[in-house]
Amino acid sequence: MKRIYSSLLTGLALLWLFAACNKALTFPEGSTTPLPVLEGATARLHWIGPRYKVAVQATIKDEQGIKKVQMRNSEWQLDTLFNVNDQQTFSIKDSFPVPKDVNPTEHKLEFLITNTQGGLIKKYVTVEDLSAENLIPGYDPDELPPDIEVVKPAVTKFLGFSAVPVKVDFEAKISDREIDNIEIKLWGETADGQPVEHYEMITPEDSAAKKQYTLTKSLELPAGKPGLYQYIIRATDASGNKKTMGGEVSVGYVDRLYLSDAQNAAEVTGQGYDQAGGCRGIGTIYSMKKQGANTFLIDYYYPAAGTENIRFIAFLGNDKPFNNTGGTQAGINYTLDGENVIGSSAASPGTLTVDLQQAGFKLPVSQKGYYHITVDMTRRTISATPYTPTLPADALKYPGWSDASPWEYLSVTGPTVTGSAGGWTEAATSPKLMRDPDNKYLFAGTFQTTGGSSNMSLNAPLAVLGGDVWGKGWFRLSAARAVMKDDYGDLITIVGAVGASSGGANWGFSTSPAGTYKASYDLVLQRFRIVRIGN
Repeated sequence: MKRIYSSLLTGLALLWLFAACNKALTFPEGSTTPLPVLEGATARLHWIGPRYKVAVQATIKDEQGIKKVQMRNSEWQLDTLFNVNDQQTFSIKDSFPVPKDVNPTEHKLEFLITNTQGGLIKKYVTVEDLSAENLIPGYDPDELPPDIEVVKPAVTKFLGFSAVPVKVDFEAKISDREIDNIEIKLWGETADGQPVEHYEMITPEDSAAKKQYTLTKSLELPAGKPGLYQYIIRATDASGNKKTMGGEVSVGYVDRLYLSDAQNAAEVTGQGYDQAGGCRGIGTIYSMKKQGANTFLIDYYYPAAGTENIRFIAFLGNDKPFNNTGGTQAGINYTLDGENVIGSSAASPGTLTVDLQQAGFKLPVSQKGYYHITVDMTRRTISATPYTPTLPADALKYPGWSDASPWEYLSVTGPTVTGSAGGWTEAATSPKLMRDPDNKYLFAGTFQTTGGSSNMSLNAPLAVLGGDVWGKGWFRLSAARAVMKDDYGDLITIVGAVGASSGGANWGFSTSPAGTYKASYDLVLQRFRIVRIGN
């Protein structure tokens, strides 16, 4: 290699180009300071094997003696100071390693030369780029970047409900002819502004690791705090080729949020299931509408009885409250005390807590009524704004209804309903959901099914139908099953006011399995809630 440089530099004085400019200096009036002289300065960029070097040749002269010679280039991060020892003539004939340019760039070397009398000149020498061809015959350049296969993180979304720091696992397989270094970086900030940054550079030590390296690393993010982060894994080979892989990591930013008002675990496992449609929607958990990045909304009637058990169930990705069991939502995929459950603080009901031991599971209100509920999962807050509901004036859907004279009950009808006398309309023995004494839009009661439990309905009281038992006052499937979906696009069963029995989907709801059910129906929210409580 030294012979190559020797041969190369011998002919520099005859072949290289020189370009320089001067910078004016100001000295005190009446003084004359001699200035150094830069002669024959040349510079060339060469590609030698896997490396790049700039070869420099120059002669500096000054009769008073040369004090200091400094050579700089900011793009290459060159800053070299030569020891001159007051010589009158000083020659530079050397080469300096530089990084490979990503794009063709014109470089200049800056020379700052000071003599023993304080005279200073600044000269610029343009570098001649001869790096298009390698100087080593037969050299096979490595022009491809390293190959990076990112195995982990396989999980990049975290609930962050625990008091334990969030651990992000990294694993990557890097391969190349010769790996020079590997960098890993994870950075960002929590939602409350706390900056986070992890960085490490790894240099493979032996020849095997330089060809094939497996990176494994675990980095931690702050516990219990929502935050958004980025990560990169970058590999650089001996030829300067780089490759970068990366992605995003989120903590506390959920994809789905549901309100659960199940009183206990039995109401979760016993909640309504529509076996005819293979879906839910008539149970104890309700989807909330996502607004923005991490805020969720729902309208809800809150009885303020003191026995409420309001919990919020969060899910990430494709995870959902109900498993897809044989193409249905039969399987239940949550509990009331799971790691994805959050509730209002007992001490501060407007604040959410992930510590269920400190939760009160109430809404931040003291009066019964209808509320617009807003849950901010970034700030971990919950708010409730009251509103006054109304029913539209519709003689087919709400026959005989008025706020001054609301219905006393809704009857539960269908041949499989115990007490229905095998008919489709209200009988004297039909079970009834009675009007709540504090809410004229809410009806509650129990009913029992026998054998098959499909195609059941709710009906307005017989007395308000004026003899038209088929033409008005029916509550059945509000639309075809394929188009009834929740806030996240999942199929659900919605029991709504359809007017005539043939309205909506022209079909009633179903329950599974047969048994005794506790039920309630909200006319305003069109929310049918049933829980199986026995045989």
